[in-house]
Amino acid sequence: MESQVSVMVPTLVSAVETVMNPIAAQQDRQSAQQILEEFKESSPYCVQCGLKLSQYYDNPVARHFGLQLLEHSIKFRWNSFTEEEKEQLKKSSLEIIEKGTLGIIHEQIYIKDVISRIIVEIIKREWPQLWPTLLADLYNLCQHGATQTELVLKIYLRLVEDVVSFMNLPTTRRREVLQGLTGKMEDLFEFFLNLLEKYRIDFYKTEPIVSDGAQWTQYHNNLEVSRAVLSTLTGYLDWVNMSHIFSKDLLHRLCLMLSNKHLQLSAAECLLLIVTRKGKVEERKPLLILFSENAMSLIWNSAIEADHTSKEEHYYLFLKRLCQVIIELGKQLCAMWGPVVDVKQPDTFNKYLEAVLAFTQHPGQMISSYTLSLWCSFLQHNVISQDEILLSFIPRLFETASKTLYKVGFPSQNNSPSCDYSRLEFDCDEEFNMFFAKYRSEWSNVLRLSTILNPGIAFQFANQWLQSVLSKGIDSGNDAANHCTLSSPSFLEWDAASCFLESVMSRLFVSKAENKPELHLGVDLLHSVLSFEANDPLVLSSLLSCISALFPYLSQTPQTLPVVLKKIFSAVTFSQDGQTKATRSRAVKNVRQHACSIVVKISKQYTDLIFPVFDQLYTHIKEIGRDSEQLSQMEKCILMEALILVSNKFCNFEKQSAFIDEMLKPVKDLWISQDFKEAFWSTEKFMSYIGVDRAPVEPSSADTCGINRSHISCCINTILAVMKRSKWPDNPQEASNGGFVMCSLQDGTVVYRNPATSHVSLLLENLLYLMKTMNALYHPDYLQGRHPEFTKSYEMNEIEKLTILGIPPPCVDLTQSVDSKKPVDRMQIFLTTTHDNSCHILGNAGQCLGYEFYKEPNLSQLLLNTVFTNLQNLPDFRTKLIIRVFVKPYVQHCPKDCYSTAVIPILEVLCPTFYQILSTKWQLIIQRTSEEDDNKESQEVVDDHLTRQLTKEYLDLLVNVTHDRKTIESSDDIGDEEVIQTPANPREETLSLLGQMCLKNESIYPSLLMFVYSCLSWSDTSVANRATGLCYSTLKQFHADQNITNDLALYFFRSVLKGLHTHGQHEELQSSLLLLGLQTYELLRPQYPELTQVLLQVPNCTEDLIQGFDVKLLQPNNQKQFNEKKKKDAFKKLVADIIGKSIGQMFKREIHYRDLPTLFTVSRKKHLPLDSVEPHNMGLCDLFTPSNGAPTFINQELD
Repeated sequence: MESQVSVMVPTLVSAVETVMNPIAAQQDRQSAQQILEEFKESSPYCVQCGLKLSQYYDNPVARHFGLQLLEHSIKFRWNSFTEEEKEQLKKSSLEIIEKGTLGIIHEQIYIKDVISRIIVEIIKREWPQLWPTLLADLYNLCQHGATQTELVLKIYLRLVEDVVSFMNLPTTRRREVLQGLTGKMEDLFEFFLNLLEKYRIDFYKTEPIVSDGAQWTQYHNNLEVSRAVLSTLTGYLDWVNMSHIFSKDLLHRLCLMLSNKHLQLSAAECLLLIVTRKGKVEERKPLLILFSENAMSLIWNSAIEADHTSKEEHYYLFLKRLCQVIIELGKQLCAMWGPVVDVKQPDTFNKYLEAVLAFTQHPGQMISSYTLSLWCSFLQHNVISQDEILLSFIPRLFETASKTLYKVGFPSQNNSPSCDYSRLEFDCDEEFNMFFAKYRSEWSNVLRLSTILNPGIAFQFANQWLQSVLSKGIDSGNDAANHCTLSSPSFLEWDAASCFLESVMSRLFVSKAENKPELHLGVDLLHSVLSFEANDPLVLSSLLSCISALFPYLSQTPQTLPVVLKKIFSAVTFSQDGQTKATRSRAVKNVRQHACSIVVKISKQYTDLIFPVFDQLYTHIKEIGRDSEQLSQMEKCILMEALILVSNKFCNFEKQSAFIDEMLKPVKDLWISQDFKEAFWSTEKFMSYIGVDRAPVEPSSADTCGINRSHISCCINTILAVMKRSKWPDNPQEASNGGFVMCSLQDGTVVYRNPATSHVSLLLENLLYLMKTMNALYHPDYLQGRHPEFTKSYEMNEIEKLTILGIPPPCVDLTQSVDSKKPVDRMQIFLTTTHDNSCHILGNAGQCLGYEFYKEPNLSQLLLNTVFTNLQNLPDFRTKLIIRVFVKPYVQHCPKDCYSTAVIPILEVLCPTFYQILSTKWQLIIQRTSEEDDNKESQEVVDDHLTRQLTKEYLDLLVNVTHDRKTIESSDDIGDEEVIQTPANPREETLSLLGQMCLKNESIYPSLLMFVYSCLSWSDTSVANRATGLCYSTLKQFHADQNITNDLALYFFRSVLKGLHTHGQHEELQSSLLLLGLQTYELLRPQYPELTQVLLQVPNCTEDLIQGFDVKLLQPNNQKQFNEKKKKDAFKKLVADIIGKSIGQMFKREIHYRDLPTLFTVSRKKHLPLDSVEPHNMGLCDLFTPSNGAPTFINQELD
């Protein structure tokens, strides 16, 4: 054997070197790799060659392969070894640790790792039953020096990772090893702490230099072992019993290590694991020792020292970890202060808050953001929020916010110390921009909570800051520019100050604290803001935000309202010198629309104040609207929304209806004109009318078709504005008195009429035919009539594509740019907004127009002939919007007595159509997936994502159709949509009336059920998970209606099994599918025995297994009833071989573990017969024999 090994080893070394040689030919490397793999799999000399190669100290690559051979042999051949071979391999492995490696400093990391894995693999097969001396053996190895100690620590770490984190052992073996570890945990922690003491490095005041020889070596040996101990502890600290952590002086030692630059990061990570522990509050109480003066001083001093060099990546990372330790410690205090009786304010609470505030003030905004959640927890805590020390920090929080709310810190800039830290944290400005939005939102929450506790100080800071800003001039930051940019000092301060003010004012009048500011201070501030003249659009926009935030003071000074409206309308008509309607910059357009939105806000929230001046407001808006060069179409529509909101205060149907008629008259005349009708009812004429069939025209002023597009957009926006804002009074009595009551239904529901219904209904026909024509634009015949240069106009815009691809939009300052879009972009915007707003109009029709809308004659047929035409050619991003924005609300708000006329006819067409469309699209996705093309074009990625989105939307629609839903309305002022809430688990709900009607309709239920069950096997986990609940609820109802045939029963069951095969690797979804499969089998098996034939097609599922399962599951008189878990486990065993696996596990070679003797054998005490225990007469018979005339027990009972 020795000679054979001697021959093989050089061959293996040569093959390894060839594989690792970067300049070797590919064919040579493949041949060498094949030699190594074949040897590893088939050679009986793996162990011998592995041990021989492990001695090649001058060739680490060959050594590594030799050690891999040993690991491979243990993993896959251990059960075939004799006991002697096992003992010999175990002994050899320990000898490698003892004297088979280089020194701790010089040995390669990958060699250390593979050595530790060898021992761990043996442990997983032998310990604790067959290797009781393991801990002693490893302890003895540590006595040989630092090198062996480090390897032993790596063994302990790798073992706990396999058992606790990765759980890659069979359940029984994992439980036994875990019991062994738990039983020895006290000894292990004592061992770890002794090593920290033995290899402590704090006695080195400075790091020795290389020339110091032995001292340098000793220092680095100690350092490596200390690192290894801390690394090993990270595998235990988050799950062991907390008594082991607190029984020794571990917390203090970790705090001491925070001052060592080499160990501080590892020590901080250990501390973080400890302070984030969950569990019983009483068990976590010892964590409060970290609030001691000594521990707090150590943490504070290490933070100060690290902060001095925190711009270096290592120290910055340490500072982040230390900040997280501080924050998590505070959260532990929140959990204990109050619920635990003897937990009160720590003596160092003031010092602790100083540390938290210091981190909050750190120029690294990521570090600062970590602290904000803790401040929120403190400020909301029932007890801590009333603590005097915490309350004393609130003014300092306001002061800190006044410095941190500035939007600075972009990695590409250098206008703040934060920029240096952002370059360590973010790769680009776009990433920082996304982070800062969340960061400012968190700060706003802190300010709101602080305002509730101390409104007086909050307003004082806001007042002082804003007055200071008002007193300054405009600093653009660029002498050559006369306007501000997004990085100009003035705008940055105005932006931060307005954010501060908005946060404070949102809670100022909600607070119940006594120290509220005097009202005249707020009124004076409002007057100061109104008197400020801003000629820069960015500054003016922030000024408008401040005015909007101060609106609550209008109730105290109604006489200020005219001044406020004058200021707002001056911003509505704001313009810069030399700019016309066509050449306005982006900043000017933004500030004008901002002002219009504020008019809507004041009209909605302060209607009582605005209503007395309604006539003047209406007259002024009409006056500025007459100037064609003044207001844009968007601005006109927004101002119209404000007027309609105020007009609702009339509470008089006739007056509101007359006003809406007046507002809509120009639009109505245009919308029902012959030109529009001809364009909307004919696709060819529409294409010509908007100019998509001819070459693009530049400039826009020369584009005559642009006027047509503008008129269409104006009409649609106006109709939408009227529909969304017109409503009947909320008070039933006012509604009745005002003439809004239409009728009462049989169930007592009062039906109200909207004053806009009669006017909007006249316009809906043309809108529906416009939708039909826009759908027809994607028909192949009409695509040929499109001018080639307008091809892009039919596609999704780039911003939405970037969102789908996960790419943040570019962070570019375009405030001073003039929106001179290209003709193709203008056409794309028109087509997109027209389609979107048309869907919004129809989606709002059900809710806003109410009962009258659903009672329109032939409504469903009209919708089918218009909105739902050419769906098979419509792109997914268009179809998705129709489902989400129109169909869902349409179904949601439909009265029950209109289901049969308004909903069912539509579903009879939609369900088969969408099943066909989505099935085809998913076949294409499956085909692409099977091709395994990792270099997909971005458009394919977008298409896949859109198909998934469309599938989710349609599935959600079916959930809404089949189950009752609640509706929550958004509170947004502009563009608010309703959000339809769906239950988390439809499986447990019964079907709604509409759902039952659908399952009895032969035109609906086949495609509905086929779609829902197809979702189970489509490669989208969220879709499949959503479908599981819907599958069972529909199946149960369908079964109750007795509509299931044999073929359908087989199809349903097969679909569930296909879903398990597709999604089996996802544990949560696998559990849901197993439950669905069990419920389906249990429901259908008694009536359809053919289901067993489906199970027989599962590998290794035999008739005997199925019969045994049926006996346990279906026998009603079975004495041993199965609970749900046992049923599910039994079913899982039947179908185990069909449950899908992840690609990483699919072809993985299975590792077999042999069962070891049980750790604890509990022998049941054998009960001997009573006559053998008590051989003499115990008198039992006498109890039932009458004696001396005494009655027996039986007689007594009878008496």
